[in-house]
Amino acid sequence: MSVYSEFARLDATGKVTAPETPREILSPALARNAFTSFQIVVQVPKGTPYQLYVAQNPENAVRVTLYRENGDRLVPVTPPVEGDSTQVFWMDVWTDRNAPVTRIKIEPQLHVNNDWVIYPMEGRVMAATVPEGKWPQGTAAPVDVIKTLVCGTKPPAAAASADLTIPAIRFRNAQQDLALAAKAPKAELLQRFGACTAPASADPEWYFRIRDYLLKP
Repeated sequence: MSVYSEFARLDATGKVTAPETPREILSPALARNAFTSFQIVVQVPKGTPYQLYVAQNPENAVRVTLYRENGDRLVPVTPPVEGDSTQVFWMDVWTDRNAPVTRIKIEPQLHVNNDWVIYPMEGRVMAATVPEGKWPQGTAAPVDVIKTLVCGTKPPAAAASADLTIPAIRFRNAQQDLALAAKAPKAELLQRFGACTAPASADPEWYFRIRDYLLKP
């Protein structure tokens, strides 16, 4: 079992196709009044039954929702989630605006072959708190969302859908970043973003240079 950021690109077998060296997810920053999303990869030989859980300490420190990936669609599931083949899950973590600034454990736990595989993950609840607001729905890439503020480009067209999709989750999370970025010095954002006319990076986790800055202590 492995855990990756929302930006890592995975194929149907759960293998990372980009970036070459994905970010290690051990102590991720969690903005308050916001969602933070992760990909959980369970790789087992076909026909191997397992159950996937998520443990917290303290209990209910955050609200966790799990989704089973089906192409670009995300189907909600309730732990313990059962399976018998390789599967990619999405773990959506909601942190309340009044959550204390502290460290908490959010541990995906896999029961397989009469044994436990535990992914040690300690979330860092940050002081950064996303303002209240109504965010548009869409599927544009996060870099294009933040570019509207940094470079003054036209906002991506809204794209509502009855299905929850991976692009929609990333777009929603980028709207949170946009709300935080509204109070940040534009010069510093531009310094991290780079030239507005530069082509998009081939590294999908490049976007963390923006989010890390917005969530810094």
